[in-house]
Amino acid sequence: MTMRTALALLALLLLPLSAPAQDFGRLVAQVALQPLPEAETPDIDLLLRTQWKAYYNAGGTYGFFRDQVRAGRIDLNEDGQAELFILIDSPAWASAKGFPLLVAGWTPKGWTAIGWGFADSDSVFVTSERIDGWATIQTPTQALQRVGKSYQAIDRR
Repeated sequence: MTMRTALALLALLLLPLSAPAQDFGRLVAQVALQPLPEAETPDIDLLLRTQWKAYYNAGGTYGFFRDQVRAGRIDLNEDGQAELFILIDSPAWASAKGFPLLVAGWTPKGWTAIGWGFADSDSVFVTSERIDGWATIQTPTQALQRVGKSYQAIDRR
C-alpha cells in the first residue's frame, strides 16, 4: 500500500459521513391552499371549532379568524373523495417548521383529523410514494406518511 493510498483511506475514515437523503417519491401535485370563501362553510367551520376551540374566532395572542385560514382538497387514496387540508396562516402560529397543517378525511359525522404537520401555503405537495394506497404528503420541512389509519409527520431536516 502506498503512502498516498493510506492517506486517502485515512481521510475517508475521518470525514463525517452525511446521512442519505430520504426519498419520498417525486412530486406529482401541489395542494392549492386558498383563503376560505366569504360565504360560510359550515363543515370547515365545525372542524376549526373542534380542533382549535380556544383560538378560532377568538381574540388574544393566538386567536385567529377565517381570513387567516387556507384550505385545499385533493384525493390522497384515489377513492374519488378528496381529503381536506387546513393551514393556519397567522403570524402568531408561525414556527421554524412552518404553519400548522391539518389533514382531514370525510366521515358520516363530518371531517375528522387524519394527520398533522407544518407547511407554508404554497409548499404542500403530494408525492408518487404510496403506502397502503395513500399518497405521501411533502412540505419543505416534513413528509407525512400514512401509518395505519392516520398520517405521521417525519422531519426532513
